[in-house]
Amino acid sequence: MPAKPATDCLKLLKRAKENCRKGGDLDPTAVLRCTEKASNCTLLLQQRCMECHGQTVRDVLSSPMDNGTLYRMPDLRYDIKGGRLAVLPSGSQAGPIPKGKPRADAPCAGKPLPPASLDEFFQFLQCQLRMELREHTGQKLELADKDAEGMWPDVEAFVTPNLGATERWVPYHTVLGVHELFLVEGVHAKKQWNEKQRFLAMFVFRAHCKRDLFTKAQLPHMLKDSFWKDPVAAFQPGGPMEKSMLEYRKKTGQPMITSCFRIIPPRVLKDDTANLVRSVTDRTVGLLEVAEMAWPVLKDGKKTAVQKITDISSMIRQAPGCGDTWAKMLTGCIDLAYPKEQFLEKQCDVGTGAAPPLRCLLPGGGSGDRAKDLKHMLKAVNASKGTHAKHFWSSLKKAEGVIRGKFKALPLVCAQANTKEHAMTAFTLQVQLCEYRQFRHSVARHKYGLPDDEAMRGEVDKKITVDPDNFVELNEKKKCVEFDIPVAEKKIHFEVPLMAVAGRKMVAARIAAMCFIKIREGMSKRDAEKFRDKLVGGYREGEDVPDDSEAWHECRVTLMHPCPLVAFHVEDKRGHKVGFQTTVMAAGNNMLEAERIARLCWVKLKKKGMSKDDAIAYRNGLYKKRAAEATDGEPPAKRARN
Repeated sequence: MPAKPATDCLKLLKRAKENCRKGGDLDPTAVLRCTEKASNCTLLLQQRCMECHGQTVRDVLSSPMDNGTLYRMPDLRYDIKGGRLAVLPSGSQAGPIPKGKPRADAPCAGKPLPPASLDEFFQFLQCQLRMELREHTGQKLELADKDAEGMWPDVEAFVTPNLGATERWVPYHTVLGVHELFLVEGVHAKKQWNEKQRFLAMFVFRAHCKRDLFTKAQLPHMLKDSFWKDPVAAFQPGGPMEKSMLEYRKKTGQPMITSCFRIIPPRVLKDDTANLVRSVTDRTVGLLEVAEMAWPVLKDGKKTAVQKITDISSMIRQAPGCGDTWAKMLTGCIDLAYPKEQFLEKQCDVGTGAAPPLRCLLPGGGSGDRAKDLKHMLKAVNASKGTHAKHFWSSLKKAEGVIRGKFKALPLVCAQANTKEHAMTAFTLQVQLCEYRQFRHSVARHKYGLPDDEAMRGEVDKKITVDPDNFVELNEKKKCVEFDIPVAEKKIHFEVPLMAVAGRKMVAARIAAMCFIKIREGMSKRDAEKFRDKLVGGYREGEDVPDDSEAWHECRVTLMHPCPLVAFHVEDKRGHKVGFQTTVMAAGNNMLEAERIARLCWVKLKKKGMSKDDAIAYRNGLYKKRAAEATDGEPPAKRARN
């Protein structure tokens, strides 16, 4: 008998199943092919279609795209309908990505696009400084570098469409970006808020990045003491913040999220406006929960700056809907808010957008390890003594003098606009590499008539796109739960025998999913097997929820959290979200037990209508029972069978 998908047997693939249901006749194993039409559409659409090329429908749904947003069924339907993606039968080969037809009316049509170079990168940075001064001070930065001056019209053509409402341009000094400068002026300068309140407010704004929405719909509530007693409660369905945001949307018709996000909200409410607002409030709740976990780490005096920002970055990446790009964005904001800590001086999340320029600028294409390549690139940039490099450092010194004079009342701006010569930071470098990449695409399109700069195309990040829900399966013939995970262009096969957990299919599936995540994050198969055996060794049979319960999907341990826990939300009778959690430590340092107790509590809260206080008492009773059983001296599974 062939392996049976976990969607049918274990309900473990609930998310993929729902996506496929909405997709109608789309086969989840069908292969997607990027068409020539995608090569000639907007860069954002072109890039995401290229990332889908050669992957199955199942693999791309809910996968992070190059810009950090999740790819959903509405996106897939939109690209198929637009002819940018073709659907091939399961097992088909997509072949190479087709090249778009060049525009014959481009000034340099027919000529090859010159390769990227470190000299050109320095010229681009000088133009970035000129644009920055023009936009923020009204002054013109004279460029002594003739090649940079010659590049200026191309940079101006690239930046101009990204100004104003599009909010996509990132200047050389990141703190002068649209959203970053707003945070400095509208959040960090708020004297009536304490430090933690300013920290949380930063995450509230970052959930949507719309300045007008924050100022008019959210800030009036956040200036009240009552808001800070429970910020998460304010964003619950039907709460004051949702009502205020709905009123703002209906009155102004203004966007609820920055166009940079390109997010199509999941359909949870019938009304479009209400659904859009709910998507923002739900995302805000998630980010506030991350902020609450990050705050004690930020203030932990025993941790180094690198340890703090690494732990916080891991928390962000593990949050629902987040990933490397969100981690980069939010840790960058934290770094700007605490310049003396120098969080990103030695550790910096490298987004997928920086990978192609690193590949193009480093000798031999670099190592492929983004963090290592960024360090090598930073060393090369700061050590460069070429003519264009000298002009850049000279222009930077002039520009920063003007900026400090303009923003002397904002210490956070002045702190960043005070760069020592030959000491560019890793964060600034990787952000500007992303901008340089987009600039190269712009030049390729408008000057050479090409679809893009082919050398600067991004690559699908297999590490963050593969999801255990899409791979874990029950094999009834072999009596195990198994998966094959793609790692470094190979597949690792892994099994969890059902007999190891007394035949409990869902428990075996959870163990498999945890091992999948460990391997995805870099653990070897051998160590993953040891991890599996440790989980199996601590398993105890006992009261649990049915195999088809939603609790299996809702109650999952956060493996990468410094103190692993199982957290979930349920709606009470008034429609308010109630947060609840179990911790691995309290459950006898047993992840499976923490999940089991969480599932039982979920049922009590969600299905039985138990109050949170009563659920906490019930949970604590299960903790004590587990601790008492652990002292009996018998193996947990044997005790349960007796």
